[in-house]
Amino acid sequence: MTSYSVNTVTQGTTRFPQYVAGAAAAGGAFAIGTALGWPSPVGDTLRNEYNLTDTQWDWVGSIITIGAAFSCLPIGLLMKKFGRKWTMIALVIPFLIGWILLIFAQGFWMLFTGRLFLGLAGGAFCISAPQYSAEIAEKEIRGIIGTFFQLLINGGILFVYIIGPLVSITVTNIICAGVAVLFGVIFFFMPESPVFLVIENRIDEAKHSYKWLRGATYDPQWEIDELKAEIAETQRNHITFSEAFKFKSTKMAMFIGFGLATFQQMSGINVVIFYATDIFRAANITLNPDISTIILGSINLGFTVVGSILVDRVGRRILLLISIIGMTLCTTALGVFFLINPVPEEGAPPQDNPEATLGWLPVTSLGLFLVFFALGYGPVVWLMIGEVYSKSVGAVVGPVTGSYNWLFAWLITFFFGAIQRAIGMAWTFWIFSIGSAVGILFTFFIIPETKGKSMAEIQVMLNGTSKKTSSIAQ
Repeated sequence: MTSYSVNTVTQGTTRFPQYVAGAAAAGGAFAIGTALGWPSPVGDTLRNEYNLTDTQWDWVGSIITIGAAFSCLPIGLLMKKFGRKWTMIALVIPFLIGWILLIFAQGFWMLFTGRLFLGLAGGAFCISAPQYSAEIAEKEIRGIIGTFFQLLINGGILFVYIIGPLVSITVTNIICAGVAVLFGVIFFFMPESPVFLVIENRIDEAKHSYKWLRGATYDPQWEIDELKAEIAETQRNHITFSEAFKFKSTKMAMFIGFGLATFQQMSGINVVIFYATDIFRAANITLNPDISTIILGSINLGFTVVGSILVDRVGRRILLLISIIGMTLCTTALGVFFLINPVPEEGAPPQDNPEATLGWLPVTSLGLFLVFFALGYGPVVWLMIGEVYSKSVGAVVGPVTGSYNWLFAWLITFFFGAIQRAIGMAWTFWIFSIGSAVGILFTFFIIPETKGKSMAEIQVMLNGTSKKTSSIAQ
């Protein structure tokens, strides 16, 4: 229980319903995770079954990111018009269309279109679910509830890594479709965001939502009054989107936001998630590639929990530095392994390699890579992007940053296969190393520490001016 002193009246709240609502919203993230991890366990079977070319499979694996990039942009308008809850429930429809197309796929175009629909749903969830979670939670637990999203994405990835080798592709697709439906059923019973209801002046409904989230005896009037005052202040100090760009804080925030998104993808994270089984198979290690992939998924999930716990204790910047340095070393090591043990050309007979005793290195390097990613450049990136964007630009620039991130993810994942076939697996991973090495410099010299700072204080820090001057840009 938590106590607040409001007008000298102390009242208790319960946090459990907030955790429930946050976890229910993040159920959409679990559905996204199944779609993201899907290519890894089913890739070989699908390529053989439908006789897909390498380029066709590259499209099937990566098109989900294009769909996600496009859906990031309009989702804010839909949430504003229809509310957070019903917009998120409606996203079950493109999820179902996508999985149904994959269940009944007859060839490349049905696979391609199904994955595109999954991306449309997934990208929209990446904007809507974190916003819903932030709006329903008390500020003291907003951070931990905000990490549910990344945690359940990784849970979905691990889930499909496990079931993929155990059942047929059709059954895998049916189960994944069921995950999306289950989210919709559970989330139907969650309350609408009270923030949205206050903005819409639906005060009685907002009170009911707050009582659902805080407890039946809780009096939410002070929260409603505070939110009304904030809305009124925003309207009084309203500035246009173009005017906001006159502030140094806005320019710095965008530089930080787009930079973090860039180096998150330059690390090669989506290549590892999409093509983990292929990477292990290319490494020709003795451990079953499917088992290796499951191990990686478990590591990713477990250390995301650790990163979520540390982010409000250690700080954002130090975790990002540890993360990017560790990932650089891991992709460098992978490049060394593939230099010593080059991937044989397709159709070539296997050859004995006396130096192949480094078979432990791919599993170890990729495992540590995911440890370091989960500690920083996984959960912290989107947390910081939400912190550095001011209210005047966040509603527009946040989704644009999301679209940019997904488009860059497509660029990396689509061309991974072609690049590694052209220059070899070693140099492909070294490209990721070089990108991450630049990210080390960016993180060290550019990224500020936002731990323990309010949104207003962060804008002051980015603007480099007095609080009075900077407050206009909020």
